[in-house]
Amino acid sequence: MALIECPDCGRKVSDRAKNCPDCACPVSDVIVELREAEARAVIVATREATDRLVDCGRCHGRGWFQLPDGLVAWCIVCEHTGRTPLCKASNGFYSVAPYAVERFLAGELHAETSGVVYSLGASEPKEFAFEEAADRVSIDPGDPAIPWVMSVEEKKRL
Repeated sequence: MALIECPDCGRKVSDRAKNCPDCACPVSDVIVELREAEARAVIVATREATDRLVDCGRCHGRGWFQLPDGLVAWCIVCEHTGRTPLCKASNGFYSVAPYAVERFLAGELHAETSGVVYSLGASEPKEFAFEEAADRVSIDPGDPAIPWVMSVEEKKRL
């Protein structure tokens, strides 16, 4: 057990306390958030780009994907090629849109909440789903259609 400072009132409180006895600040919730932020910072610090391309995490190497209504849309993540840069971190490998790599490495984007970053798991991907990549169609990073941030629920539906 350690004494920590309450983030609201500054009183010394046990790190095991649920709430601060003075101001009722949810100290346990704050501690959880701080630990998660520290863990995320460690992971972000280990992120790096590789020299490899991998199948796009959004369209799985096709360059397009099927919408829930059955229609097909070109993949804005891989710029229609089916390939994205491979990035790695201490917690695994990622498919990252070419125009988003710098923001991902800087810690601005996370696989859980971005439509341009996809977790590929702990193992490095080995093969492409298709032999050749499609022709690239440049995407303007300012395009409002780019799903830079999305809710966890939206991401799960993809």
